[in-house]
Amino acid sequence: MELEEFSNKLALEMGLSIIDLAKTRNQHIAVEISRLNHTLFLFVDDKLPADKHNWLRRKANVAKHFEENSLSVKNDLISGKMSLEETFGLDKKDYIAKGGSIPIFVKNAGMIGTITVSGLKDVDDHKIIIDALKGKFF
Repeated sequence: MELEEFSNKLALEMGLSIIDLAKTRNQHIAVEISRLNHTLFLFVDDKLPADKHNWLRRKANVAKHFEENSLSVKNDLISGKMSLEETFGLDKKDYIAKGGSIPIFVKNAGMIGTITVSGLKDVDDHKIIIDALKGKFF
């Protein structure tokens, strides 16, 4: 996702939009929006297990490392018969190729952060970000 600019306020608005959509769908999710290595927005639904923080971190690490959404990385790995560990030397404790993390790019600045969701099937984690933000923010 490429934006003209990015701010803490925009991260808050994006995070709340994703949560509001999840509520209308009766879905329980965790959301993290980060700029560089700073968490700007974090929410974990009460009905989710405590390990969702770790899922958010591992998915975001994939998006940061490849500068590509984690669902595309997952699909590329499957189609190329590759793995994060064997092909790229990335430890599964810190990286997971599952959908749900999208890099944030700012025009003329490059990648500056990530939006990550966990709690649903990984394709749905990816989709809720797109559904909630498309047309409003990009």
